[in-house]
Parts: sequence; structure tokens; C-alpha cells
Amino acid sequence: MAIDAEATVWSFISNLLQDPKKISAGMETLIEQEKATGPQDAVKEAKVWKQKIAECVQKRSAYQDQQAAGFMTLEELGTKLQELDDARRLAQAELEALTRRQEHIEQLKEDREALIKSMAEMVPDALEGLTPQERNKIYRMLRLEATPSEKGYQVSGAFCSPGLTSPLGRRKDSISSCSNLRSGMISL
Repeated sequence: MAIDAEATVWSFISNLLQDPKKISAGMETLIEQEKATGPQDAVKEAKVWKQKIAECVQKRSAYQDQQAAGFMTLEELGTKLQELDDARRLAQAELEALTRRQEHIEQLKEDREALIKSMAEMVPDALEGLTPQERNKIYRMLRLEATPSEKGYQVSGAFCSPGLTSPLGRRKDSISSCSNLRSGMISL
């Protein structure tokens, strides 16, 4: 059954790969969706979090100076330093999350370019000669997920396939219209 599933999914994907515009459009949509989940201006957002971290460092020193001068007790200092450490950790975590999101977007762009370049170098016949490892690399670049369903397989990833149909031996792939440009249905 798993071999049939892979053959069915590969047939669907190899048909898509023969139209780079669909893959490019799907990858671009995936990149735009990822950008939409984050801040509008990532550089500005990173600057805000870096300033917050620097502010925590400055306040820490100022609180220690106040305690040394006798303006606050050790208990008060401990409370203030704990609050600052919590704020600094939060700011650091937000900055790291922002960095990971930006790295993910850059990886999507690199994958898009690599996939389009490799597709341009391949002729359709070469697709059929790919090893399972090469197919798997393409699946990962497309962020492909195939899930069994009542009608066949639900396939999602970075591709644009509205209305696509193609033969699979005696069977046909029927791909549902995908409003978000990222999913399709393969019927067995």
C-alpha cells in the first residue's frame, strides 16, 4: 500500500514539476504566508527587542548601584533583578523566534530557487529516473505532506494545482481546486 501511495504521489508531483510556474507560484505563496505570520518590519522588530535587552542590562547595573548606595534593600534588589531577568529572557526568546522565522523564509527562498533551477535542467523523462532519495529531496523542498483520506490522498505543499488532472495507468488523479494554492486530492 505504501509503495502504491508513493507511486501515486510521485505521479502527481512529477506532472506538477513539468510546469515550473505552478511550483514557483506555490513556493511564492508559501513564502508570503510565512511572512504574513510575522511582523511587517522584521528589522524594526529585531531592533526593538535588542533595545529591550540592552535596557535590561542597564537597569540591572543601576539597581545594583542603588542597593550599594543604600537606596534599596537586598530583598528589593533581588525582586527587581528577577523582574529584569524575566523581561530579558522574554526579549531574548522573541528575538530568537524572529531570527528563526527569517531564517525559515530565507530557506524557503533558497529551496524555491534550487528547485526551479534543477527543474529547468531536467527533461520530463529524467524525472522518471530519479532515485527514491532524489524524490524525497524534492518532496522536502516542496514541503509535501500526503495524508490518506476516504477518496485517496490529501496532498499539501508548495504547489499550485487548481484543476489539474492526469492519467495514472488506468486510474486518474483528480486534484481538487485549491483556493490557498497549497493542496490537492489524489483519488485512487
